[in-house]
Amino acid sequence: MNNKGLILTLLGILTSTTLAVAQHQTFEVLAVEYPPFTTPAHPKGGLAFELLENANQDVTWKPLFVPPRRAYAIIDSGHWCASFYPSHKPQTHISIELSDQPIKIGLVRQKQPGKFSWADLNEFTGKSVALLRTKDSSAFVQQFQQAGLRPVFVESVQAGLQMVLLNRVDMAMLDDTSFAALSQSDKAKLQISAKWLLETPITLYVNRACLDVFPSIDFKDS
Repeated sequence: MNNKGLILTLLGILTSTTLAVAQHQTFEVLAVEYPPFTTPAHPKGGLAFELLENANQDVTWKPLFVPPRRAYAIIDSGHWCASFYPSHKPQTHISIELSDQPIKIGLVRQKQPGKFSWADLNEFTGKSVALLRTKDSSAFVQQFQQAGLRPVFVESVQAGLQMVLLNRVDMAMLDDTSFAALSQSDKAKLQISAKWLLETPITLYVNRACLDVFPSIDFKDS
């Protein structure tokens, strides 16, 4: 191969490498500690990040873990692109459902005789409930306040669970997957509600302001 051919070959390799690097994007995704779905203890950031990676493997999804109240403030500011922490401003985001089966979120308490359910949260007036820290004005928190419950804010679901076990609060929010993963000794002490507060798939929230640069994924508007 002459010098001219060698130069052209090298230029072709460099161009291909540059294009590959340019096409591979890194996107930061806002999240809070909520194992097994989002947690820094998991090599990829949790089950939610594994699902996201499966949806688009040409992108490096970088978890940004912050406390719940900080996540709420970031969403509120509009200075975010993607988040597993729920956006409370429906008009500013679209939703991408990553799982077929919903996560069922209910309440957990120390085991008592009878079924753990309710017709109305007002039945628990005066009780305390551990919730992930957020603003008092959030709709999720207000449903408890309006029913006469006393929210106790925690930084993680595990912290709320421990407060129930230590009898420091009456109840805490917990999902069915996390309850199923508890040790047998903890399960023997606890009771998860037969009624759910909400059922939701693992969902990625994308700021509409980022759609022009966001990687291609099958979007499901909500």
